[in-house]
Amino acid sequence: MKKILMLLTVVFFMASSCTENFEEINTNRTAVTVPEPGQLFNRIVTTPVFDYQRNVNLYADFYAQYWSNTVGGFESGRYEYVDGWAFTGWNHFFVDGLANIKSLQRIYGNDPFYNNLIQVLEIWEVSEWARMLAYYGDLPYFEIDFASKVPYDSERDIYYDLFERLNNAVNALDSSAADQFIMSSDQDLIYGWDLDKWKRFGNSMRLRLAMRISNVDPAKAQSEAVAAINAGVMQSNGDVAHIPAWVNGFYDYLRNMAILWDNIRCSKTFIDMMYSQTSMEDPRARIWFDYKESSPMFGSERLEGVENGYNILPADANDFATMNTNTTYIGFTGDDGEIDHYQPVMLYPEVLFLQAEAALRGWTGGDPTALMQEGVRASMEFVGVDPVAANNYISELSPLSGSNEEQLKQLITQKYISNFPNGREAWVDFRRTDYPDLTLPIDGVSSSSSVSPDTYVKRIRYPDNAFNTEQDMLPADQNTIDTNRMDNRLWWDTADSKTKSGGLMNSNF
Repeated sequence: MKKILMLLTVVFFMASSCTENFEEINTNRTAVTVPEPGQLFNRIVTTPVFDYQRNVNLYADFYAQYWSNTVGGFESGRYEYVDGWAFTGWNHFFVDGLANIKSLQRIYGNDPFYNNLIQVLEIWEVSEWARMLAYYGDLPYFEIDFASKVPYDSERDIYYDLFERLNNAVNALDSSAADQFIMSSDQDLIYGWDLDKWKRFGNSMRLRLAMRISNVDPAKAQSEAVAAINAGVMQSNGDVAHIPAWVNGFYDYLRNMAILWDNIRCSKTFIDMMYSQTSMEDPRARIWFDYKESSPMFGSERLEGVENGYNILPADANDFATMNTNTTYIGFTGDDGEIDHYQPVMLYPEVLFLQAEAALRGWTGGDPTALMQEGVRASMEFVGVDPVAANNYISELSPLSGSNEEQLKQLITQKYISNFPNGREAWVDFRRTDYPDLTLPIDGVSSSSSVSPDTYVKRIRYPDNAFNTEQDMLPADQNTIDTNRMDNRLWWDTADSKTKSGGLMNSNF
């Protein structure tokens, strides 16, 4: 697999907008005219990992409070926006990942021999749109053609279309067809061209998106969730969707930031949850985290994290817990061979927690407590926890009890822990449900941000480039620098955390 990735010609597009001048910027006179499907697919599925620090860690990872900043002058933890950071993710999606997907669809989409390839591309494209929607809200979608400016479409309309596309793609995938293109297993970096796993991923993504809209459109959410579960979602950790990164590459992923660069430390919020759920330390904690040997806290009985949102950092910030340099967690160690690490797209435990929430909402007949416990157990297994330690921890977890809101808070808290290190989805869950209990920046929301004081950040603003090139296409309520705020709630984010009473919302059921 490494050889294929290294041989792939990499073309970075410098665009003035996501939709203008595509033909010009996408012209490379030395490139092969017709790309081979597997090599371009290889590039497509690795696009989400580009510039991880600037795209994810400095935003979603901090907002989800898995990690905390330890670099003076980095103010994203206090909700400041830096266009040079966030724009890279926008650019990678539109002029790299999406453009490459559309290229394969254009070249091979009308040939029945490539039906399965096109359906897999559909499933992956939907997951990528879902990732972008969770950051920005309304996006240019239905009319996008890479040749002209097009209107931004509503989240609702896009989500409805994504559901239909997932359903159609999963139903059209035919793993038994003998007359279909077969991608070599080392070119499909996600599932090795196991089409049954692609189907389960597609259904699981449908379930994720259904739950995302549960508070704003509960009837549609229930219909899609039940259909997804009945069609067949992930069945084990063997179905996990994660992106491999090679040992010979450069990645600004968590190990570099946490250990080599000392840019981040574990968030106090997350670390404290490792100790508050039972009488024991969560057995995943020491696999994920430890102190550096140079820290005066090395060897301490308890791990301690750094508060989120400092303006002036404590002098000892980097003495606190960081990634365990001797971790055995596959997400941080890879396969101890060619793969350096994996970056999560969707973990199997998340799917169990989604099913638990569907049962709690009365959409399915499952047992929410049993599904929650399965989710924790699956996480322990994936992380590499000793089965005895896992059993001891799970046996101490309280069954879901109390009001629906109380049960949901307990469920989402366990999901939050088990979904680490997927900060993107943890931030989605917090905005959707206002659980678990996160904290506002310790030194307050920055006055240089577009977030009101004592308010949680709700989205990433559109990049400056959008205003320079397609301001007339932007949503009417966010088409100026002043109205393009990061405390504007997305369509599915229906409530304000300030309405919590006794630690509970009154908006999720």
